[in-house]
Amino acid sequence: MEKNPSTVENAKEKLDHWLKQGITPVGGKLPSERELGELLGIKRMTLRQALLNLEAESRIFRKDRKGWFVTQPRFNYSPELSASFQRAALEQGREPSWGFIDKSCVSQFPQAAAPLLSAAASEELYCITGWGALEGHKVFYHETYINPQVAPGFIEQLESQSFTSVWEKSYNKDVIIKKLAFKPVRMSGDVSKFIGGSSGMPAILIEKHRADSHGNIVQIDIEYWRFEAVDLFINL
Repeated sequence: MEKNPSTVENAKEKLDHWLKQGITPVGGKLPSERELGELLGIKRMTLRQALLNLEAESRIFRKDRKGWFVTQPRFNYSPELSASFQRAALEQGREPSWGFIDKSCVSQFPQAAAPLLSAAASEELYCITGWGALEGHKVFYHETYINPQVAPGFIEQLESQSFTSVWEKSYNKDVIIKKLAFKPVRMSGDVSKFIGGSSGMPAILIEKHRADSHGNIVQIDIEYWRFEAVDLFINL
């Protein structure tokens, strides 16, 4: 004899039916937990567990202090390609936006950026931080490190050009991806706040090492993607 579904499973089925009906559109905000509980006849604690279960399945996602949203289509991301986020998003019929948070020289940087010092000794690195969004929802945060001894004045040239364009036009360098590393992580509060998340939210960390024609590492990118927002693939 089969067991009756748990209360949480029943709540999840009601939420699943709500999502399939399209009452809240893709990317749209769900009613508050109080309103949703009243609409579907679900107790608050049971509703919260059902929402967390759907979040784990990438059906919905949460923005800190803003509530729950219906997951957008995943962005198909091939990180070994040189195509910009803007171009790749437009090719997929998405609406990209992006922005810089800070561009400065730093004397303290993560160990992951240490390979940049092999090309030229330096006590500081350029650090450029920013974000990318699809349809107005921020989906990733990035930190980019560059050795100022290799590319003096790099950060002053980023206003209207991509990283690749600056390397080509200002430093006569064709940079290529030399190393890619992937890791599931939990975002720290300092990182997650830039994309509207909460401390400890799951993410995919992508580390890219870009090299010049001589094999010298000239740029290291560290990207944190919301786990429900992206599908990764590599072209062989």
